[in-house]
Amino acid sequence: MVIDEAIKVNFIRPMMVLKIRETYKAPYHKNKYMNIRRPNAYSMLDLKRHIQQFTDNWSSGAYDIQFVLKDGTYMQPAVYSTFCRIDVLNGKVVKIWKASPYTKKIYPCWKYFTRKPSKKKKVVKKKPAKKKVIKKKVVKKPVKKKIVSKKPVKKKKIIKKTTNKKK
Repeated sequence: MVIDEAIKVNFIRPMMVLKIRETYKAPYHKNKYMNIRRPNAYSMLDLKRHIQQFTDNWSSGAYDIQFVLKDGTYMQPAVYSTFCRIDVLNGKVVKIWKASPYTKKIYPCWKYFTRKPSKKKKVVKKKPAKKKVIKKKVVKKPVKKKIVSKKPVKKKKIIKKTTNKKK
């Protein structure tokens, strides 16, 4: 099993998805194209998770994901090469094949699996904590009591003194 070093995967253009029929090995289009970028192929688990987003409504079977090896012209169609082969069962990616069952060559996706699969735990977004409302204690102002005396207070009358001057 040898990986072809000369093949460079084109992550820029969308990759074509083909379903491999069981009765004969002729592929046909299922979903026409799928975008796979370099960060999606760091590990087998990352690639599975990325492809899983598209396979919910796919029928069970084997699929080839192919990238553009050589652009086509007006007279010649584009040349595609298989990036990976996957098995889908009830809309879930079950297996990513390592080698072609016919040529026994390793698929190019395996040379991009450089790191261990990320074991990301689902991060549950917490709702922002409600601010605790601190109830301020209402401080009652002391009420000034009017001093009520037992004796009624009499107001003094101001008498204007007028001076009568006689001349």
